Amino acid sequence: MKPVEKCPIRCSNSSLFFILSLTFFLVAIAGFHPDLASAGKKSFPTLVETKYGQVEGFYNTEDTVAWKSIPFAKPPVGDLRWKAPQDPDSWDGILAAASDCEPCTQLYTTEKWIRQPVAVGSEDCLYLNIFRPNNLQKKLPVYVYIHGGSNNFGTANDYDGSVIASKSGMVAVVVQYRLGPMGWFAQPSIRNNDPLDDSGNFGTLDNIKALEWIRDNIAAFGGDPGNVTITGESAGAHNVMNLVISPLASGLFHRAMSQSGGMTTKPVTYSEMMANRHVDALLVYDHSATDMTEAAQIRSGWSLTQLADYIVAKPAGDFFLAYLQQFKTLPTYDGVQDGYVIPGSVVSTIQSGHYNKVPIILGVNQYETKAFMPLYGPALGMPWYDLILVLDGVLPSVDNVLTTELDKDLYEVTGFYGSRNWRAKFVDERARALKEQQGRVYAYQFNWGGPGSGPSPFDFIYGAAHAMDIPFFFGDNESLWGYGFNPENDTAGRVDLQIAMMAYLANFAKTGNPNGAGLPVWQKWSNRDGGSKAIIFDANFDQALLDMSDEEVRFEDVAQGLAAEIADWPAYYQFVANYFQWQSPE
Repeated sequence: MKPVEKCPIRCSNSSLFFILSLTFFLVAIAGFHPDLASAGKKSFPTLVETKYGQVEGFYNTEDTVAWKSIPFAKPPVGDLRWKAPQDPDSWDGILAAASDCEPCTQLYTTEKWIRQPVAVGSEDCLYLNIFRPNNLQKKLPVYVYIHGGSNNFGTANDYDGSVIASKSGMVAVVVQYRLGPMGWFAQPSIRNNDPLDDSGNFGTLDNIKALEWIRDNIAAFGGDPGNVTITGESAGAHNVMNLVISPLASGLFHRAMSQSGGMTTKPVTYSEMMANRHVDALLVYDHSATDMTEAAQIRSGWSLTQLADYIVAKPAGDFFLAYLQQFKTLPTYDGVQDGYVIPGSVVSTIQSGHYNKVPIILGVNQYETKAFMPLYGPALGMPWYDLILVLDGVLPSVDNVLTTELDKDLYEVTGFYGSRNWRAKFVDERARALKEQQGRVYAYQFNWGGPGSGPSPFDFIYGAAHAMDIPFFFGDNESLWGYGFNPENDTAGRVDLQIAMMAYLANFAKTGNPNGAGLPVWQKWSNRDGGSKAIIFDANFDQALLDMSDEEVRFEDVAQGLAAEIADWPAYYQFVANYFQWQSPE
């Protein structure tokens, strides 16, 4: 494969190269909040009055104030399991808001994203964390982050919003929502003729409830309820797009950013099938059936009341454990096209014009698929998990794992083309549809981490893999399994790129336009042939490399490119390369 050429930052007419510096970012932020300096040393109070009672936060790192574990809904336990979230109860006295919240029920997941047969967390998990600069500014932009994790793992505790709040002058809110079969479960036996409860989209409704809480309460924390930006990565991006197309989220946010969305909404029939599969796995797990076939027969013989009684009585963790035992992995939990909460697919809903039209950013990473290849390759007989042992220093080099040039080509080509389809689906296809309906559509491709920017052998094994862009926007310097940010790549180029991406995001959150002083122009997506498409976020070891690209990625072009690349390969290598082409037109 030919290496991707990297272009330096281009300025308009003054100079060819421009090295982004911290000075420009501070100038941009000072312009963003002109009274930052005048706020002086006055502190924002830690005690805040919400609609439901007082909360006591704490003075946090990065000169911020933080409040953690604030309930935005009643605990969805007992009779409220698989029900739309309800407003939280009011409380007397002062609620201490200084400790991490309990994660929503999920399986314990290792740092390498491997699920373990141990259930952790709680159904009582609908909480959010808030971070803001420690000054007296009011009406700050509100940045709402929805975490990723296939909608089956993750927690708000993993995302420290103090850096982005402090450096970007925003109120950062990180929300939790029900996961797995607690969050998306279209089982007919639990329906009660209420369109919210019957939707199966409980996790989506949790996100909507969190936005309603923000609308009603964020002003007390110095945030502007009329300027809310929703963002999310991976499953979080899927949830962002579900909010974009949900009529129930209308007016609750004013800008949106989708980072590496990897999931799509599913028809009710598919979601019901997945819910039944969970029930059948439970029957095998608790020894009520010997296998899935017998379990399906038992389930089919029950009345809806019998089935509801059975699943309501089960601990939440058993749903995860049973599925893992049966299938050795967990599925993604996709939004259900129920017609009320989620009207249909993302693209078809956008094409109808009936969605929440707000300025939007769509982005992907250059090598999304490489984050998953070491995990799923062994199931196909590929030794790719051993590449992680190379990164951990257990094995000396990539050559110990991929012993021939063809082995290396297989890994590189599979990762490249699988990721091209990711872009075709979650950026280009959606951007084209959005641009037919609205003006402000922006796109990016994140390229940092490959040869010339990331350390070896990270640059080959992962590069710009799935989730690598998170710390560049978030500013917390914790990335994919700890490999992306370390002394070996703490370079001027990486730092400049992070500063630039945070500045673009700060500008977008304020105005709906990412452009600002000291930044190369990020042009809107154009549906015109040869028009601007996406900004490329990259860096070398010395400086950020930012450039607009007019390349449009289409599925048919990706398929043709892959076919030509692997035409002379052995049949099984062709099979492996095609297996990882996960994304298809919506």
